[in-house]
Amino acid sequence: MSKNVKSYRISGYEKKLKAPMFVYRKRLELIEKLLEELLCFSREGNIILVEGKRDKISLGKLGIEGKIEVVTHHPLTDVCEKVAATGKEVVILTDWDRRGMMLEKKIAEHLEQYGIKIERQLRKRILYLVQKDIKDVESLYTHITKLRQIADPEYDYNNTDDDVFI
Repeated sequence: MSKNVKSYRISGYEKKLKAPMFVYRKRLELIEKLLEELLCFSREGNIILVEGKRDKISLGKLGIEGKIEVVTHHPLTDVCEKVAATGKEVVILTDWDRRGMMLEKKIAEHLEQYGIKIERQLRKRILYLVQKDIKDVESLYTHITKLRQIADPEYDYNNTDDDVFI
């Protein structure tokens, strides 16, 4: 391996980096900041809407707690009425594929008819940072874990006693 090529080791195998290390560290820093904002948003009693159970599980593993609603298990109008009844602000975290974008648009239209405020910037910023690497919300946990291993391989991010968000 040449001197100019950086690599990292995960679970016993070595992989070449596609960018300089500072890029991974900065991206991780920005994503961690977004996660903190999302956590604060949900702790204020606001609602996060996701497509499926795996999306909800992924956010849970990242420490996001609070009201996370799955929108694909019930008719969309029922979900939107239920959310509108709370009067809370909403983040729509559907996948960034064609289907997810269409679903996000439909949900937003329904909720806006009820006068519900939709926080769009968090979703846009998350997409900006990860959409080249992953295509869905359920992959966020794995992606961020990998970024953490690359950016700081010595740190034990699985240590449950260390809550980065508090």
